[in-house]
Amino acid sequence: MQFDPQKTIFLIDGSSFLYRAYYSLQPLHTSTGQTVQAVYGFIRMLKKLTDSFSMHYAVVAWDSKGPTTRHEIYPSYKATRQAPPDDLFVQKEYIQEFIELIKLNSIAKQGVEADDLLYSLAINFKTEENTVVLVTSDKDMYQLLDDKIVMYDAMKNELITKDSFIAKKGYPVERVPLFYALTGDSSDNIPGVAGIGKVGATELAQQFSSLDELYNHVKELKPRLKNALLANKENAYLSLELFMLRYYNLSITKEDCTFSAKQFQYAMPLYQKLEFNSLMKQFEVPTAPLTQQNFIANNPEPATASSEDLKKYWKTKNLHLVTNQQDLANLCTLVSSHQICAIDTETNGNHPLESILVGISVSIDGDHAYYVPCNHTTTEQQLSQNQVFEHLQPLLENPKIKKYMHNAKFDLLVFSGQKIEVQGLVGDTMIQARLVNPEWQKVGLKNLSQFYCNEQMLTFEQIVSAHKYNTFAQVMLDDATLYAATDARQTMKLALLLNDLLVTQGLESYYHKIEHPLITVLYGMEKEGVFFDAAALAKLGETIQKTLSELEIEIKKYTNTEINLNSPRQVEQLLFKELGLPPQKKSGKGTAYSTDHSVLQALAPLHQVPALLLQHRELSKIKNTYVDTLPSYINTKTGNIHTSFSQTMVATGRLSSSEPNLQNIPASGIGLEVRAACKAKKDHVFIAADYSQIELRVLAHLSQDQALLDAFAQNKDIHTQTASGIFGVSESQVSQNQRQIGKKINFSILYGQGAYSLSKELHISHAEAQKYIDGYFAQYAQVKPWMQSIIQEAQLNGYVKTFWGRRRHIANINQKNQALAKEAQRIAVNTVVQGTASDIVKLGMIGLQTALAQLSPASSMVLQIHDEIVITTPIETKATVCGLMTDCLEKVPCDWAVSFKVGIRVGINWKEVSK
Repeated sequence: MQFDPQKTIFLIDGSSFLYRAYYSLQPLHTSTGQTVQAVYGFIRMLKKLTDSFSMHYAVVAWDSKGPTTRHEIYPSYKATRQAPPDDLFVQKEYIQEFIELIKLNSIAKQGVEADDLLYSLAINFKTEENTVVLVTSDKDMYQLLDDKIVMYDAMKNELITKDSFIAKKGYPVERVPLFYALTGDSSDNIPGVAGIGKVGATELAQQFSSLDELYNHVKELKPRLKNALLANKENAYLSLELFMLRYYNLSITKEDCTFSAKQFQYAMPLYQKLEFNSLMKQFEVPTAPLTQQNFIANNPEPATASSEDLKKYWKTKNLHLVTNQQDLANLCTLVSSHQICAIDTETNGNHPLESILVGISVSIDGDHAYYVPCNHTTTEQQLSQNQVFEHLQPLLENPKIKKYMHNAKFDLLVFSGQKIEVQGLVGDTMIQARLVNPEWQKVGLKNLSQFYCNEQMLTFEQIVSAHKYNTFAQVMLDDATLYAATDARQTMKLALLLNDLLVTQGLESYYHKIEHPLITVLYGMEKEGVFFDAAALAKLGETIQKTLSELEIEIKKYTNTEINLNSPRQVEQLLFKELGLPPQKKSGKGTAYSTDHSVLQALAPLHQVPALLLQHRELSKIKNTYVDTLPSYINTKTGNIHTSFSQTMVATGRLSSSEPNLQNIPASGIGLEVRAACKAKKDHVFIAADYSQIELRVLAHLSQDQALLDAFAQNKDIHTQTASGIFGVSESQVSQNQRQIGKKINFSILYGQGAYSLSKELHISHAEAQKYIDGYFAQYAQVKPWMQSIIQEAQLNGYVKTFWGRRRHIANINQKNQALAKEAQRIAVNTVVQGTASDIVKLGMIGLQTALAQLSPASSMVLQIHDEIVITTPIETKATVCGLMTDCLEKVPCDWAVSFKVGIRVGINWKEVSK
């Protein structure tokens, strides 16, 4: 399709461009450590768009910070999204600086999502003469397509029109809202109709024109569909309301959006600052001196090569398919003679304890690699699983043969499902790569292969998805070898490189003391899993639903009209018109009064309805996020939930939990009832141990502040002591409220909170908050100098280290922008404290696992929630195990000026052992 530049307005989804630029390029940084790949990618994408369409009119729309109208409608909106990387929004500031420099129109509106801004602008700009091009891949925009509005996916170079949409989807764009009302959107936590997937929703969208029409004819449908629709009617209409775009009156004219390619030259100062030599060369300005860092920053990862080109490349390498017993025996002899290898598994799914092993790949030297298939569903010759294990099991279980893996826990769990306990693991290249690289470097095997070896690997999509296969088991063996054997080859190749990097960066001891032994600890925890009583969760769901219904009845007593509690407009009418409560602030639209969480909290003392609404929203979130979803994670083979613990996701070194995230289940309120459904198995109990004030103890030792050291040596209440110093009263005179303030100040200092934030949290003046902070530093005189020393270390080296040597590179630590520099300083200090505390917990877990294996092998660690560890043990050994836990966790091997203390709790479910 050709566009007349004078009659076409390009509306660019800034957030979409930002995320795609960030994740599509290899991590890039300047010589000072600033992360810049998203900035570079954004500029290149915008330049390509400008050149491709001779773009003459354009505007960029951004999401705003904080809650939006949709959060008011549905508090759980986007609740399941993971927090973005720390450096993403720092790069966004550079992008916005770039946009200002090139004078490209940019728009954001508080409380309004970019989707709604794009919608509003599209409606304003489309005329008989003008065409609007929505530059986005967001499916929400499909509902806008018509004769004058089209979509363009810049990454795929794909133009989507009303007609092409109908041809692909089989229903008109007017029915897009119906489709997504039924399917919901898991990425935004929009529920949809449980039991109706994409296929069913497509069929219904082809049959009915709207959700109302569908429900008018619901009784004519098949029983399964009818029952699903009737049971989820409220969710369907909620999802529809969340999906529908909203119009805002925006005062932007077409002339305001004028743009031309020459304006890219205006950003020369930024190109120079960020060392974008290729861009400076493109516009013929002198380049900065070339360094290793800015060379990397200006040589981004190339676009993924075609599968045919990659297959051609890898066919020239020493990759071998093993399909007979003689070749397998020869391979085993080779491994035995070398006494070292890299191992990788292929399965038919993503969950190691539920998937079927499809094949095993092996490499001995980072050059030759072998793939041994055993459960492919093709008709080609392959060995049986029993034949493969007959030869390989002795090698896998031989501790004298050193083994490397990438994401070892996954492979260990796969083998455990076959009753094979791998011995001799000496390295996990994913964890090693995380230690030696900045957090902005991705540590997936394919990313590392490209970064360190300059070799692109075939992707799962190229081998499986592109051929319409459902699983890897369906892949033909020659192609499977090119994919799987390469995994082992590159793992071995990386292992040799990363071992050297661990040594040169002084991280070899840290890896072997903490991160490597932790792999087997977490493997054991994931293998064991925890039991969640699905019936108890269902009953809790019914109880919550009953309470929600009762709350709705109680709230509706205060209105004479039918009210939908998910509608902010109707809640606004109730609160401010019918009840006459004082409005607190405008909503994101600016045309109505807000009913968000902070408003309801402010109104709660004035009337019971706001308090009831708060309770309703909290219960709804717990039900939707945990109660209704946890049963779907129960393993059909074991009956347990097997969460995955990651050593690589959190920059400070803390462990994270996913699929599901059990660390996030609240330890208070109704969250405790969710924990109550997590039960010890028959004749067993849970024992939980949590470290007491571990981060404050870390601060005491690292700062060597005598007042802090004395407080812990004398087992004083540190929060009472802090309050005593700040308020100038004896410790015996400190009130409960003063102690709470002391506690907040202790942790606010630790996390770098300033007077402004503290004043808001404590509802005091800025001056009073600053007085408290000054009082803290006067009371603990060595804390501030220690913090300053950490900041200086970061400024000098570009990174900080925990007590045991784990590094974290600190982007923007030498940034001239004071806001960015201050944030980097806070990250530096917090990383040292939180990272060291995390190392202590890990060492405690390692020691505890060793002790349990020797003295109580029937006991198992099952959960870790940062400074808290939960194990399961037979009832008759609980006294012994309580002693073991206390001894191992308090006596972490280090010579410190403070001791560690743990609290122990025993119970038959997780609630009973929660602190």
